[in-house]
Amino acid sequence: MQELWVAKETKKKERIIKGRDLVDVVFSWSLLDVLNSNLYEGQVGKIPSTFTSTKEYFDSFVNPIIEETHEALLSSMRTLRRAPAFKFWEIKPAEKDFKPPKDLYYKVTLQMMTGSNTINGGQNLLEVNDLIAVTDKRPIRIDDLRFSNEPHVLALVCGVNEDNPHLITILASKPIIFDDDDDNGTLTKRGKGQRKSLSVFGVNLINMMTNIRIWTALHPNLEGGNLKLISRVLQSNNEVDGGSCVACKENSKGVASHHSTRTLRSFKLNTSQEDAILHCLEAKRCYHSNNIKLIWGPPGTGKTKTTSVLLLHLLKMRCRTLTCAPTNIAVLEVCSRLVKLVSESSLRFGGYGLGDIVLFGNKERMKIDDREDLFDVFLEYRVEELYRCFMAMTGWRANVKRMICLLSDPEEEFRQYNRVNETNLSFKEFVQERFSRLRKELQHQFTTLCMHVPTSLLSYRVVEKMNQTNYLLRDIAVSDVMGDSNESCHGSMKHVLKEDERLENDSRKQDCLEMLTSICESINLPDFISKLELKDLCLANAYLLFCTASSSAKLHMSTPVELLVIDEAAQLKECESAIPLQLPGLQHAILIGDEKQLPAMIQSKIASEADLGRSLFERLVLLGQNKQLLNMQYRMHPSISIFPNREFYDMKILDAPSVRVRSYEKNFLPEKMYGPYSFINIAYGREQFGEGYSSKNIVEVSVVAEIVSKLYSVSRKTGRSISVGVISPYKAQVFAIQERIGKNYNTGGSFTVSVRSVDGFQGGEEDIIIISTVRSNGKGAIGFLSNQQRTNVALTRARYCLWILGNEATLTGNKSVWRQLVDDAKARDCFHDAEDDESLAKCIERSTTALDDLDKLQNKKLITFENSIWKVWLSYEFLKSLEAIANSEINKKVMRFLEKLSNGKELQQEVEVECEDLWRQQEIDDGLSLIWAIDIFKKNNHHVQVLKIWQVLQSSDVSCATEHLEKHYRRYTKTKIKRCRYVCSQGDFFIPMKWPVDSDYCTKKDIVCDVSRSFALLSVVEEEETVTP
Repeated sequence: MQELWVAKETKKKERIIKGRDLVDVVFSWSLLDVLNSNLYEGQVGKIPSTFTSTKEYFDSFVNPIIEETHEALLSSMRTLRRAPAFKFWEIKPAEKDFKPPKDLYYKVTLQMMTGSNTINGGQNLLEVNDLIAVTDKRPIRIDDLRFSNEPHVLALVCGVNEDNPHLITILASKPIIFDDDDDNGTLTKRGKGQRKSLSVFGVNLINMMTNIRIWTALHPNLEGGNLKLISRVLQSNNEVDGGSCVACKENSKGVASHHSTRTLRSFKLNTSQEDAILHCLEAKRCYHSNNIKLIWGPPGTGKTKTTSVLLLHLLKMRCRTLTCAPTNIAVLEVCSRLVKLVSESSLRFGGYGLGDIVLFGNKERMKIDDREDLFDVFLEYRVEELYRCFMAMTGWRANVKRMICLLSDPEEEFRQYNRVNETNLSFKEFVQERFSRLRKELQHQFTTLCMHVPTSLLSYRVVEKMNQTNYLLRDIAVSDVMGDSNESCHGSMKHVLKEDERLENDSRKQDCLEMLTSICESINLPDFISKLELKDLCLANAYLLFCTASSSAKLHMSTPVELLVIDEAAQLKECESAIPLQLPGLQHAILIGDEKQLPAMIQSKIASEADLGRSLFERLVLLGQNKQLLNMQYRMHPSISIFPNREFYDMKILDAPSVRVRSYEKNFLPEKMYGPYSFINIAYGREQFGEGYSSKNIVEVSVVAEIVSKLYSVSRKTGRSISVGVISPYKAQVFAIQERIGKNYNTGGSFTVSVRSVDGFQGGEEDIIIISTVRSNGKGAIGFLSNQQRTNVALTRARYCLWILGNEATLTGNKSVWRQLVDDAKARDCFHDAEDDESLAKCIERSTTALDDLDKLQNKKLITFENSIWKVWLSYEFLKSLEAIANSEINKKVMRFLEKLSNGKELQQEVEVECEDLWRQQEIDDGLSLIWAIDIFKKNNHHVQVLKIWQVLQSSDVSCATEHLEKHYRRYTKTKIKRCRYVCSQGDFFIPMKWPVDSDYCTKKDIVCDVSRSFALLSVVEEEETVTP
């Protein structure tokens, strides 16, 4: 295979950057290279199924990763307008690291930019390993990079200041050169120069973090990686799961195995789940070989529950285990389930034991702020909590010592206090204030230590003492602290205690003092620990760690990990699994997944054909490795599960008793077609291309909206909780459905709607699933809808009802799984025509009529109504909004209003109402508004006043649309705005005006001239089409 990169020898003193070879490859691409989708065509070989050596194994992934990185960069160029942009306020070479011609490190101060391209919500402008393009103008389109005065420079973000994210360090592909600007008095700065208030802009293209980590894992010589498990998966080998270790199998039949079996029964697992867990625990006990176990978890079979129970047992065995997954969502789900199990089964003393569980990763991408159930185990929050306990002056040890001094000799503490403080506090007031504050702080700090310090650093006996101390401190009164002390020296009478009270007081204080002293002596941790040290301490001493596979790279320098668990393993690229598989000390791995569901997402067609998206799980299955099947599903009504079970799993999956009972059958709508399982035929759908060349079907959008509306009505009338999921394999269809449904059902009540792509729904489930298949054509072409893994995911998300919308003729016009699905629905009397439902029939009729009307308006910028004097300019957004609504009745109302407006008389009434903005709003229907304005259109060497129709949208969305219009009109000159605002009336009519193109000002002479010729304007603009509503 041709190498797409050449390894370079690195001098010992040269700064080593992880993945630098990959970065240099990216830096070598010109803009034409980036835009060439076939740059590496014929140079990326297919990844084999078996390998002769670890070198061949790693090398086989190198070229596909380069191609995938190239495709990601190319894709970002296509959407440059939507990419976050920023301006450089200051840039200067990094003093120590700037070493031309290769190590071009710069220190940069970023300037926030207003507008649509800035990052919202206070997030960091940039992150480490973001790849940016630097140019001398704000880049909006590719041409801005191609035709700038200076060629654009690619740069990699190497560092971001945590306290001030506007301060970053970048590695540039070329020296950043600034032009002379004599008018502004600035100087050209080359190489080591410096310049403030620069006209230098950047745009964030892609983040290379994951690919750089993969690249580093593919070159383990630099890191000295652990290759024990990698070596086990090179060839077809049924012994990879540890089946050959007879000694360990014999030992596992002893007491430990029996105890595990008895414990598992308390979690009410089925036999296949118990067997899978015991099989993994058996592998964990093996010290003679390195094992990789596979757990096969089809949809709804309790894969996450099985994983969490397995992890709970590993926690009790104090086995240091890393659990990772391809996505943050998957990691959060399994971690959440484990924390819930731990909280229900084994936590004592306010969370003691949670310190053995650590979740870490990118806080923003994980959206941890929305996951309160995970606050106590998330590393960043834990470090913040512990940091306050380990501050030198106010930490737990300092407070314990202060409390010991106060209880031992309160009078001496009071004297020392008075030496440094000028106060009028009495002795009693001092004791009361000091004791109350210290007691409160210690109670909080003891609780924090119990919850967040790993159990290996904080014994159970010490935790008991902390708990007892909290109780003692709660029972001690201020008078107990004062003891025999009196305030006679301060002018007060001595307080004498009775003998029995004095003895009880002394006993309480003495017990508390002994406890506090013992706690201090028992915890062998420094008085002060920095945040970085706390982070390392938590990671190094936890038993269960959770993160994405990519983030596991952070553990390569930490305490060795014994066991690796990969959830959703079939969705993880094999080369990415190489990151955690090489962790120091790793002995065994457990892969949990289902190769019958979606694989990893690959952007490059070339890389996909090379099998870059194939997982280690899938390859081992293809090589015949044994896998433990979870064979009972708890999610789907049997009418839903039967087809995917037969089609994808050879009827190996059993329906759990809980889904076979009659009460599991739910009737949400009365019609027969809304039973547990239905194929609803939409014979007159319209397949179109949406944004990004993705397919959409507006008729199906309308049907989905109608069904959702009916379900919502049922929920409101009955108070019934209903969760609905709408799935489509096409992004354009997902967007169209989201746009149609809008925020109507986001009320936070008992009715919820989630609209996502098939890929976005993997792992999810809802009461009702509606699938929009989109494809409707005479060729029987269904594109990537034919993908069986994608089909399997879509068909297995519903609990009670699955309704599939599609065109029978199109879906059966090929030999894909969809033909079998339609035939199966007919055989089971689950096939229905949408027109059988009267409301759906009307909905389809409205949609098809509306689409026919819109077809007449396509590619027509200006239209003229009969007997009108104003031309009407239909914007692209307006046509798209009508298409999204797809309702012929709404269309008619809109066109009637436009006809009235264009006759000039209705326009006079509208314009006479004072308005500061250039645009106007007209309510068309309940909840729908039309946005329009008087604008200027250039035609035949004249600027002509026309009616610009901007958009029809939900009234609740008008504010967002007007923000967009404000930005649009800011680009208008003062002259153009004056012309938009200028009105000319003749009698009861408002007349459109025109001005010569070469006229720069709106003069009185121009106006008078145009008034005399106002009716002649009707012939200025060519008649594109006469419309009759």
